[in-house]
Amino acid sequence: MAGHDGGWVMNNIKLQNLRFFIAVYEEGSISAAARKVHATQSGVSVQIRDLEDQLGLSLFERVSTGVAPTKAGEQIYRRALQILREVGRLEEDVSAHTGQLAGEVRVGIMPTFARAILAPALVSFSTAHPNVDVKVTEGYSGLLTQMVLAGDLDFAVVPDGDIPTGLRGRFLDSDLELLASKKPIAGLHGAVDLAELPALRLVLPGPSNARRAKIDQRLTTYGTARHNIIELDSMMTTLDMIRRGDWCSILPGCLCLPDLTASDLHFYPIRRPNMTVDYLLIEPATKAASPATRLFAEGLSAEIRQGCAQCRLHFGVVEGSHAQT
Repeated sequence: MAGHDGGWVMNNIKLQNLRFFIAVYEEGSISAAARKVHATQSGVSVQIRDLEDQLGLSLFERVSTGVAPTKAGEQIYRRALQILREVGRLEEDVSAHTGQLAGEVRVGIMPTFARAILAPALVSFSTAHPNVDVKVTEGYSGLLTQMVLAGDLDFAVVPDGDIPTGLRGRFLDSDLELLASKKPIAGLHGAVDLAELPALRLVLPGPSNARRAKIDQRLTTYGTARHNIIELDSMMTTLDMIRRGDWCSILPGCLCLPDLTASDLHFYPIRRPNMTVDYLLIEPATKAASPATRLFAEGLSAEIRQGCAQCRLHFGVVEGSHAQT
């Protein structure tokens, strides 16, 4: 409605209007958005019409696959994200005055962190905040990303990659990729040059692992040997295969921390070309983290950075010299 000064006054815009609008924008479909927010399709449509009436703008247009945002919808989406984040921060400020932390933290991690990174973070956090329940889901990046997007996880740590609309990510650290074997590999001394790598029996993660595409690309572009490959999405079984003597693998350094000083395994950093894996913390774009979630994320992030630094130190890699090429 028009104000007395000729400007526009917007009354009664509800947070639910904005939440449903964001869901439709991110899903590109009224029916898919309804499933996401656990509402009826007609209910979502009503919320969108109410918001359009309040704003005096058309926010979506119909397309063959569902709906697509108008230019106004694109702008309103960015503003709506900011509004809901600020509301989340307000709720966080209020909860900070209620005393001791309580509630639940739902986190997703990759198997990379299950051996040496996760336990210290859990012990430290649970000791300091005994009234907070922590629920951990272990999986590869594709699954964890979808679970954060669906609201089933508060955050997850995944390898760097495309971040879907509706999520935001922040860089944590870069980890070395290591060639691991039971027996010394003939001709290898220290860092690995992929061009000189002999034919190996390799255990590699399947396509659902974000690291696999990069590993394949580097082996194809820089390597000359034809490797025998088994696809295996179990890090523990991969390590077992290596210890049996005939198989090798390319593993992230944080997974290998407990074994770097072991006498029964050999690790070679891949330096020509440099191979690293960047870790991101991803979380919902519209939801401010609760105090408990924020504190656990900070503790886990610190453990990951410490693990990456420990791996670099072990192999004498200077900070900042491990960027991907």
